[in-house]
Amino acid sequence: MRDYVDVLPGLRIDHTSLPDQTVHDGAAVKAIALLGADLPGLRPKLLCEQGDRVKRGQAVFHDRAHPEVVFVSPVSGVVNSVTLGPRRSLSALVIQSDPDQPEPDPVVMSLTAAEDLRAMLLAKGFWPAFRTRPYGRIPAPDAVPDAIFVTVTPDNQHAPDPRVVLRDQHETFAAGLKAMAGLTRGTVHVCQTPGVDIAAGCGDRIRGSFFPEGRSSGLSGTHIHRLHPVDQSRTVWSIGYQDLAAIGKLIESGIQDFSRIVALAGPRARQPRLLQTVAGANLQDLIRDETLPGEQGASLCVVSGSVANGRQASWLGRYHQQITLLDDAPARSTVSKGGFLGLFRQASSRPAPVIPTAALDQSLPFDVPVVPFLRALSVGDAETASRLGCLEMVEEDVAAVSLACTSGADYGRMLRHVLDELAEDT
Repeated sequence: MRDYVDVLPGLRIDHTSLPDQTVHDGAAVKAIALLGADLPGLRPKLLCEQGDRVKRGQAVFHDRAHPEVVFVSPVSGVVNSVTLGPRRSLSALVIQSDPDQPEPDPVVMSLTAAEDLRAMLLAKGFWPAFRTRPYGRIPAPDAVPDAIFVTVTPDNQHAPDPRVVLRDQHETFAAGLKAMAGLTRGTVHVCQTPGVDIAAGCGDRIRGSFFPEGRSSGLSGTHIHRLHPVDQSRTVWSIGYQDLAAIGKLIESGIQDFSRIVALAGPRARQPRLLQTVAGANLQDLIRDETLPGEQGASLCVVSGSVANGRQASWLGRYHQQITLLDDAPARSTVSKGGFLGLFRQASSRPAPVIPTAALDQSLPFDVPVVPFLRALSVGDAETASRLGCLEMVEEDVAAVSLACTSGADYGRMLRHVLDELAEDT
């Protein structure tokens, strides 16, 4: 029997782990999307138009500030639509998949120096796999981090088990790991759950670190805070294990692989399990045969990501490795415009008081005074938030706080506003 626990009114979460650790082929998806929500601070320069045919791995836009950073199509097909947001930021670029279109031939590039690796990752569209701390943005093409963190930990018990996902990819993953040492002067931290060290034998500067299973211990922010804290003068990068394996495959075979293994979970999932799909997949296509009827005719809420750190979405997020199917949220006529948690928060121009509780103190695994920190975020006081430690965090690190806090605030959205303000001032 499933064990459910109430997290928010009208929302029930299944707290059993995935019973099926076999990777199943997901349903074919007719379209994918590259989403601006995954790319804070980016202003795109389009390299295609609606109706253009593109091949898998072809650049479709680049960063105006850094033209070397390109974003590529994960599939071959036709550009269906391009939607821009405020200040010409990207909302979504949708590509209709065409399985009959010829796939590009693999090209193995010569990597005789570290700069060759950097040039390849930029040209082939893998640079966006990295995210910086501080600020949680894609690094500049010439940046050199003080360390690189490879996240090989699940952030909740429904997420894919990395050791299962990497079961048949040990050689390509090791190739990716060895390449990371060429991008930093410091240590490559391979953060993993207890077990055989998957970083063993990969190099002197590649170090395996072990963290117990759990939500906070599975986040890269926790790893960075404990092993290599950052500030405005100390920068590290993080990268997920599936992106790293794809880089290893690119190095070894010249194939640009944008596949994703995601966990399907939640009370509306017909059979919680692992599915293989593609980055940016249309979620309605992927789950069309995977849902159960709702209670009393409740409509379906599809979340890209976990309940704590996901968003209601039609497309799989760039950094998400989970799809959660829930009964629809309560009435939304007055909800805020934040992430998924915003669907459950009453919009208000004035934040409610932050009341200290034991749950609140335990929800932020950083050595910061929680209540003053949350108050600084609530009023947009970037200077105080920075002094109290926000530069070590990104949205996922404060997701549990939004659940625990009695104020009903979406601290992920507030933190992003503060980080963007601080990034613009540097």
